[in-house]
Amino acid sequence: MGKKWKSSLSVKIFLSTATVFVVTCMVMFVIIQTSLPKLYEREFSNQFSILFHDLGERLEEVPIEEISDIVTEFCLENHANVRVFDENHRIIYDSSFHVWEEDDDDVIRLMISVVNKEDGNTYHIDAETSLVPARKVGYILQEISPFIFVVLFFISISISFFFASFLAKPIVNITKVSKEMSKLNLSSRCNLERSDEIGELAENLNEMADRLEKALTNLQTANCKLQEDMEREHQQEKQRSDLFTAISHELKTPLTILKGEIKGMIDKVGVYKNHEMYLQHAYETTEKMEQLVQQIMMVSQIETKEVQLDFYKINISELVNEICNKHEELADGKGISLTYYCEENMYGVVDKNLFQHAIANIVTNAIFHSPSGEIMDVQLIKLQHQGVLTVENTGTHIPEEDLENLFQPFYRADKSRNRYTGGSGLGLFIVKNILDMHQFSYDVQNSESGVMFTIKFPLG
Repeated sequence: MGKKWKSSLSVKIFLSTATVFVVTCMVMFVIIQTSLPKLYEREFSNQFSILFHDLGERLEEVPIEEISDIVTEFCLENHANVRVFDENHRIIYDSSFHVWEEDDDDVIRLMISVVNKEDGNTYHIDAETSLVPARKVGYILQEISPFIFVVLFFISISISFFFASFLAKPIVNITKVSKEMSKLNLSSRCNLERSDEIGELAENLNEMADRLEKALTNLQTANCKLQEDMEREHQQEKQRSDLFTAISHELKTPLTILKGEIKGMIDKVGVYKNHEMYLQHAYETTEKMEQLVQQIMMVSQIETKEVQLDFYKINISELVNEICNKHEELADGKGISLTYYCEENMYGVVDKNLFQHAIANIVTNAIFHSPSGEIMDVQLIKLQHQGVLTVENTGTHIPEEDLENLFQPFYRADKSRNRYTGGSGLGLFIVKNILDMHQFSYDVQNSESGVMFTIKFPLG
């Protein structure tokens, strides 16, 4: 606590100003005690001398017989005795109002000679008065000077306290704000409305805080963006790694089967002696591998941004009807009832080939994942100035924990990872990327009777 007081600016200003004022009061006290009485006596003597010479000038102008009233008035006003002598030193007037000793140090004695203009004679005038009244005033001042000193002391303390508050308060405020800034709390500001150097300092500090806050905000934004970029890059790298692993897995199984069948047919081992049957099976395997490779190549083109989009306005209603017509035979073969309804003349701006591929993939995927005897319904309608395409297949649901992963490459809700029951695992991943390139919104949700895929797009 003591250290804090010693380092406080308010205390330093208070002590400095208080010391100056107290020392000044002490000096004034000493002056009052020592010099003021003597100064007052000297002033009293000078004033009496001036008045006495004025009396002499007046006596030069009036007849000698009329000086009595003038001299008496002077004596009464100045508490003095006056005597007037002629050239022969005979007393013409003697007031004798007061009696003082000849050797009294408290008495002032003055003498002048004047020439009366009425009779031309020279007259001598002497006057005397006491310094006791003047010294009494000096004594009174000396007696009250301690009280004056006490009053001045308290005034000095009060003024010092005011100065300390007035000068130190804005600086203390600036110090608090700067301390908050050192903690990176840049919301604090100096609320000082001053036009002096302290006000300018506060304004500069506020301006610096504004610039630091802006720079820190920009830095935080850049840092967040960098972290997002790093996280995205990390995810992309992980996706690429997972993709390569999945591709290896997907190609390894059919290659192993194909290799075994061909080797068996070459060696004519067991059932593989029937070349016709297993050659047909090997051919079907190579076809599926070819389809997988084509999908992998499309994924690669999408990932590397090599796909050149060709956007133009087409009739979406006709496109969806065409796709549904082509898939009716496939649906019938699986015992699925395919129904569809499209509002007429709904146009949109799309890349026709890619968008057609995405819709066909969704319809095919729905057919393959619908149990026999179920219904698949396709609807294309206008809703709030946009087109809405829904593809719903009944009789099956997707676990909630699998919904968010459906668009990941080689992800199958069927954990057996059987290509014959779960597809290649790239279809919905390709659909997702195509729809993202078109900036269409989409989602897959479980409905009451099955699974529904929804796409929303702006009408052209």
